[in-house]
Amino acid sequence: MDIIANKTSGKGNGEKCLNAVTKYLDDHGIAYTVHPTERTGHGKALAEKLSANGSDVIVALGGDGTFHEVLNGIDFEKSRLGFIPAGRGNDFAIGSNAVSLDPVKAIENIVKGKTRDLDYIQVGDKRCVNVGGTGLDVEVLLKTAKSKNKLTYVASLFRCLLHFKPYHVTAEVNGESQEYDCIMLGVCNGTQFGGGIKLCPVAKPDDGKMNVIIMTKPKHTPTVFVMPKFVKGKHMDMPCTHHIVCDRLKVQTTAPIELDGEIYYDLDFDAHIVKGGLKTFAIGD
Repeated sequence: MDIIANKTSGKGNGEKCLNAVTKYLDDHGIAYTVHPTERTGHGKALAEKLSANGSDVIVALGGDGTFHEVLNGIDFEKSRLGFIPAGRGNDFAIGSNAVSLDPVKAIENIVKGKTRDLDYIQVGDKRCVNVGGTGLDVEVLLKTAKSKNKLTYVASLFRCLLHFKPYHVTAEVNGESQEYDCIMLGVCNGTQFGGGIKLCPVAKPDDGKMNVIIMTKPKHTPTVFVMPKFVKGKHMDMPCTHHIVCDRLKVQTTAPIELDGEIYYDLDFDAHIVKGGLKTFAIGD
């Protein structure tokens, strides 16, 4: 077993979770090797190397950003991927209900070896495990990354809304195109992002479908007043919410996009679901 660990994730939670995991493995006499990440992109490079060298089980320990990197490096024909959530939000683990938040239970499920195949979203040559999107979510991510006060995602969301201008996008599904002036557009495999914002409460990570959420500007209500419902997942039946279930979506936009919280500036937003492509492990009782 090989563990790709981001020790600095979750303000030190990564190292605490790693200590709990290694203690469990040591106590049970299970062989493992820890590979700490040292820089952005290192998780992807480590996963590529480990898969090429024949590692049958690769464990990603960290937040959704670490999961994203390892997912994009692993070769599922050679390796199966386990997850140990150790970030601040742990949106994929919580939103998918497919991974235990307890690091000991999570590693125990991996050791037991009961397999489960989940979906992931392919966007160009990148894989996305949870949520990808464009619009306000990218603005918020940029603001939180630059903030000296360490604004939370939700706090930054409200600040951005005060000055945000809708993006113009063209979304193509099943050969039919529709134009939107949207606040944001998200493709969902999991239900939440941004540390608990319920973008698509009905999304499932194993149904072979993408849930697309397109939020347009409300006609008669200031957008900022809609956000409490949006954060809690109470926006699905609102007129400004457009919900599409599909297996492929092509979006024409000049804006950058984000996948699992990682921002891409030169990636075509051409997304499709890869049913059962994520080879992982089942959660225990």
